[in-house]
Amino acid sequence: MPTLALNDDLVLPVPQALAWKTLHDLTLLADSLPEGTRFQAGDAPGAFLLSLPGFEGRVLQLDLDAPSRLHLSFEGRGPRTGAVTGQAQLRLESLGDDRALLHVALVIQAEGATPSKVAGLQALRARLAAFAAAVERRHPSGRPLPVKAPPKPWPQRLVDWYLGWFAAIFNGTLYPAPKPRPPRTRPRR
Repeated sequence: MPTLALNDDLVLPVPQALAWKTLHDLTLLADSLPEGTRFQAGDAPGAFLLSLPGFEGRVLQLDLDAPSRLHLSFEGRGPRTGAVTGQAQLRLESLGDDRALLHVALVIQAEGATPSKVAGLQALRARLAAFAAAVERRHPSGRPLPVKAPPKPWPQRLVDWYLGWFAAIFNGTLYPAPKPRPPRTRPRR
């Protein structure tokens, strides 16, 4: 079974409590997925039926720690992918009064043919970006999005790497001390 794993972070332009509500807003989630996506309440509490073009599945909430952690399990079937199973762990952290950081850990296994891992990861990242855009449309913020710091020049990166390597030698993280072995007993003759 091909496996696809994604660990990514996403900055949402809303406070943590509102970000938690958006994770449970089925219409907002459907807006961030491809056209023709439908969510329906399932047969159990915390279960939802998901219909995508070419995929039918069931999403189940396994663990919930409001408003910071959510663990989901999903399974379904599509004509090209066959049986699909997976799990997602979503964790929210507050970045102040008007921003929240969403950590996403996702593992998907498909029975049949899937696109390459690179294409699959790009598609998953595109879905996360679409979710952030849907949240921004629903809850517009007047503040600018944070800008990533530019990368350091290569000589500075080389010096940083060398100093880190040199420190690792002396603090024991690069070459840890060997573990003591229990004394061996010799068999009697």
